[in-house]
Parts: sequence; structure tokens; C-alpha cells
Amino acid sequence: MITLVIKRLLWAFSLILAISFICFCLMYFSKGSVVFATTPQNVSKEVLEEIESNLDLDKPLLVQYKNWLTKAIKGDFSYSLISGDSVSWLIAEKLKYTLALGGISFLILMILSIVLGLLCVIYRDTIVDQFINIATISFFAMPAFCISLLLILAFSATWNIFPSSGTYDIGLEGNFNNYIWHLVLPTLALVLSHLAIFVRFIRTTLIDSLNEQFIEGAFAMGLTNKRIYLHFLLKHSLNPIITYFGAYAVSFIISTYVVESVFNYDGIGNLVIKSIIFKDYPVILPIVALSVMFVVIINFIVEILCTIINPRTTIKTQ
Repeated sequence: MITLVIKRLLWAFSLILAISFICFCLMYFSKGSVVFATTPQNVSKEVLEEIESNLDLDKPLLVQYKNWLTKAIKGDFSYSLISGDSVSWLIAEKLKYTLALGGISFLILMILSIVLGLLCVIYRDTIVDQFINIATISFFAMPAFCISLLLILAFSATWNIFPSSGTYDIGLEGNFNNYIWHLVLPTLALVLSHLAIFVRFIRTTLIDSLNEQFIEGAFAMGLTNKRIYLHFLLKHSLNPIITYFGAYAVSFIISTYVVESVFNYDGIGNLVIKSIIFKDYPVILPIVALSVMFVVIINFIVEILCTIINPRTTIKTQ
């Protein structure tokens, strides 16, 4: 176990270095500058160049990246070039909201996908199976931001049931019930945008498992369908299902960031989208590193769960 943890940490560190450098290069060579977002339009070119020099934005790419990496390794993530706030403080303030939205959405997605996948197998090739497939595929055909806009149009603009943006209503900051009310539409957008692919995968996996000899033997012994499907079939299929959920973590994290931006949800996603627009690299790079760590941790947890569920099968995930 210790060897596995060390390998995962080394893999995560290498991945963070590579991805953070690629992101830094993309921002460095892209048009625009954070200076134009923080200074008046009538400032002379000489003043803008002086501001860039004070922020070390006039230095070569490798020098800028080395300066950031040296501080980051020491735990100093510097300050936002736009707001001037500490990057560590900004991330700590936003992270709790993203974890709540992503965690709740992912949990609901897992449970709902397994339930619908089981229903598709139990009622295979019936109207129930066809309805679930058509309904989920219809949402999968639209990107997450499109589903978010449709939900806002229906439940906020038309029926005025749920709030269209924000994390709390003005004056109700910290109110738990109000926060949950604001969480409904972003959660629904995330779940609906990913539901089809998970239901389809679970359905296919369960149908393949039906051909196993011990499943056929269980039917031959006259065991109840409930015991066969829940105890034998589902348990046998959990390893590939959990592995697939772990492998899909990157896509889910990106979708969470996009949905947060659409709903103006006060999380990491909304922060990183604004930072990308204004090339605020001290904010972007730690968030990229944090996202990579999340993916590595999720895959590590998946590997442990698969080993616990079926010790005879060790599924390596990256």
C-alpha cells in the first residue's frame, strides 16, 4: 500500500508539472493582458509597460514559470493579479461550494445511473427500457451549458420556481435552506448532462454479466430475481462500473466548472473562467494543480474500492 501511495504521488507531481506548464504556455502566447483588465483605458503605453514590469509579466516564459513554480513548491501561491487577494484564500473560499455541488451531483448521478441501468436490464426491450434510453440520450445530445440555460428558462424565467444564479439570495448569506434552493438547478444540469452515458454503460455491463455461468446457475436454482440482480449481478459488475466513474472524473470536473459559470455559482469554476479570460495565471495554475490532484485521488479511491469489492481482481486506473 505504501509503495502504491508513493507511485501515485510521483505520478500526480509529474502530471501537475506537465499540465501546469502547458497551461502557462497557452496563457503566455494568447492575446491580451491582465493589465488591461485592471487599469483605465486612457493610461499611456509607457505606464502599462511599467505595470507589466512590476508584475514580472515582461520576463521570458521560462523565467516566469520558474518564479511561480519555486514559490508554489514552498506553499506560496502569490496573489491574484486582478483582485489582489491571496490565491490560497480565494481557493479556500470557493472550494467548499464546488465540493458541495460536485459531490452531491456525482453521488446522485451514481445512484440514479445504477437504478436506471438495473431497470433497463430487468425490463429489457420493453417500453420502460426504450423510454429511459430515449429520455437520457435526449439530454446527452445537449452540452451542459445548454441544459443549464434551458433549466433557467423553464424553472426561473417562466415558472419562477428556482433562482437563476448565485449561491445565496441577497441578505440570506449563510442560510442553509436558501443555499440548497440555489443548488437544485446546477445539480440537475450536471446530472442530466452525464446520465445517458452512465446508464448506457451500466446497462451494457449488466447484460454482459448475465451470460456468466454462476448467474445462469442462480436462475436455474430458482433464486428470486431480486436476489440475483442485487446480490450476484450488481456485485459482479461493480468493479467496471466504479472504474468507469473514476475514469470519467476529469470530464465531470470540467462540466462542473462550466455549469458554475453559467449559474454564476460562487465556486472554483466561476473563478477559473474569469481568471482565464483575464490571464490571471497565479489563480489558474493552482486550480489546475488542484483539479489534477482530485483526479488522482478519485482514481486511487476507485482502485482501493475495486480491490475491497473483489480482492481477486485488481484494476489499475490512471
